Amino acid sequence: MADRTRSSARAEILALQDEVARLNRVVEALMDRAEASLNVQDSDFGLFQTTIMLQDHVRLHTEALESALDDAGGAATDPSASVLDMQTLRRTAALQIQLLELVVQQKDVGDLVDRVASILDLPIVLFDTRGRVVCLSQSAARLPGIGDHLWTARKALRGAPQGEAVAVSPSERVLYRDVLVMGRVERVLAAVAGAQGTTKFADASLRLLQQLVTLDLLRGRDELRMRRRLRRGLLHDILAGDGRLDDLKVRLQAQGFDDESVLRIVVVEPGNAERRRDDARPSAKERRGAGLLRALDTALSERRVPYLTSYQGPWAVILTELPDKSRAAALTLLESLQTAAAQALAPVEPVVGCSAPLIGIAGAVRGLQQAKAACIAARRTSRPDAGAGLFDDLSGQLRLLDGLDAEALGDIVQRTFAPLLDYDAHHRTALCQTLRTLFEHGLAVQETADALHIHRNTLQKRLTHAERLLAIDLNDLDAVVDVRLGLHAAELLGRPLG
Repeated sequence: MADRTRSSARAEILALQDEVARLNRVVEALMDRAEASLNVQDSDFGLFQTTIMLQDHVRLHTEALESALDDAGGAATDPSASVLDMQTLRRTAALQIQLLELVVQQKDVGDLVDRVASILDLPIVLFDTRGRVVCLSQSAARLPGIGDHLWTARKALRGAPQGEAVAVSPSERVLYRDVLVMGRVERVLAAVAGAQGTTKFADASLRLLQQLVTLDLLRGRDELRMRRRLRRGLLHDILAGDGRLDDLKVRLQAQGFDDESVLRIVVVEPGNAERRRDDARPSAKERRGAGLLRALDTALSERRVPYLTSYQGPWAVILTELPDKSRAAALTLLESLQTAAAQALAPVEPVVGCSAPLIGIAGAVRGLQQAKAACIAARRTSRPDAGAGLFDDLSGQLRLLDGLDAEALGDIVQRTFAPLLDYDAHHRTALCQTLRTLFEHGLAVQETADALHIHRNTLQKRLTHAERLLAIDLNDLDAVVDVRLGLHAAELLGRPLG
């Protein structure tokens, strides 16, 4: 009879070990699945797949595991069974169920940290990679300066083995665990123990917490990516005029916009040299564009205002709210966006332009043209590699283009430059580029020749040829105005001449 009881106890221990291992594999599979979904572009279902998989696995295993725990309860009374091992397994399995259910309920990562800390009776702190506290357990919150203390100790322990409690003082040992996402450290867990270190149960619990924090980060990234896709799709529809105005307003309200709020459109573009270099490298252009949008999204999120962002050709386009119609509010917005863009595009300095206040989203297309005009003016009047401009401050030629649609702008370009465009296309010459560069340098011949790396006499011959094809005289003020307007129209279309 005793042999049968011992055999039953061993069987229950093995069953618990198998179940604990199985649930660990569930979490690892979920992390792999979530990471894979982030590697697939335009996957709208990564978040939902991860959540559904997790719910299914928890439901399937919870009843079976709870039954195994109940059955194993009697076996622990057998003195020949390993009581310590049995208790550790039962607690580990029970904790797994609790934490997985919290994840299914989409609880905050702080709830996970606090639950583990309360069960283990250990203060736990979660850091980002810069040492800033993301969250901490209630027990850790009662210790003044715990964040600074633990991060300073971690920096002094570079190279310490992962998962081993290390002594930071005679009476204190700390276990650090790096949380990896896509192979990079994104978070750091720190658990404070006494001089004796941690138990097997504590180690297993912290390892599970480490995995679930990873899963939470992956799911958070998936949610963020979905929100970005929704915002960019909405902005595209607004600027393209797709959908009924009432439906677009409802979608804007879902993104936090207020019907009575002041709206402006901002465009951001790299410098001319960077745009031309990226034109020959589509992959580099796409990476730079994606990095720019991420930087702008972050800057706008920190302002805590609703916003939409998208990428159109060389322009990053933003629709956002401002507290009022004042010039000061718009300039503050431009300053923060230019700073964010400069960091994303370094070493190239971006150019930023902002529209006048919009009268509802029906004026978004006009606002986009205004922002582009302000961007062009900023590029012309500021130093070559940087600038910011408000449409409110513009006057003269660029305002003449305000409100023109793409068709009208294209007609201006064709009427102004058609012979020159045809000649360049058929003879593989660069007369359009020569004319544009001349106006970029304020009609200064020597500066233009230097910029094109040609002799002054060669430049004069090219300009004479261009004047003949266009039937104009660049000494005539009206001709200069017409050419300048045509160049601006081409840039507003996102297709600079030459």
